[in-house]
Amino acid sequence: MNKETFYNLIENPALLNSETLPELKKITEEYSFFQVAWLLYLKNLQIAGHPDFDAELKKAAPLVADRKQLHRILNPESVKSYGNLNFEQQLNAPSEYMMEDSGESHSGNNLIDKFLSEKSAPRKRGKTPKEDLPENFDNEIVEKSVSESDELITETLAMLYFEQKKYDKALEAFQKLSLKYPEKSVYFASRIEEIEKLKNI
Repeated sequence: MNKETFYNLIENPALLNSETLPELKKITEEYSFFQVAWLLYLKNLQIAGHPDFDAELKKAAPLVADRKQLHRILNPESVKSYGNLNFEQQLNAPSEYMMEDSGESHSGNNLIDKFLSEKSAPRKRGKTPKEDLPENFDNEIVEKSVSESDELITETLAMLYFEQKKYDKALEAFQKLSLKYPEKSVYFASRIEEIEKLKNI
């Protein structure tokens, strides 16, 4: 298919027929990410009533960047027409690709539409006045953030403390691990002994 014929088909999709179908298929196979070719090929399959239309649509839908455009091309009768709008009118008008409700009940879409139509302001959490907080509230928060949970202590963390020469933390971690995993207590005891020797040097 030459360039002029392809451009002509874009401008006049009514010219699509069974003769153009194999040529468009060849283009989509050769250039798999050529979106315009896919759109024309799908429209041609639809016009020809080809049995592969559904399968090809499923294959092509992820390749088409604008699914609304795909829907508009395949279902032109379901698109609202706004005629010739000038620039100012287009700013205030809905998108030209806006689809009419097909009459089917889409509960997910209705829920989203309901959410979008509500003009409620975001809710803000009220702040607790400073005088209502306990005296050492800030200190408690700092202590909780610095303290380590026994559940989070692992052998890897203990070894990191050891390698960073944070012997007190490493010693504490290995002691907790020894209690947590009694089957490895001999190994942890040797580590504890090693750390205590290094501390005394």
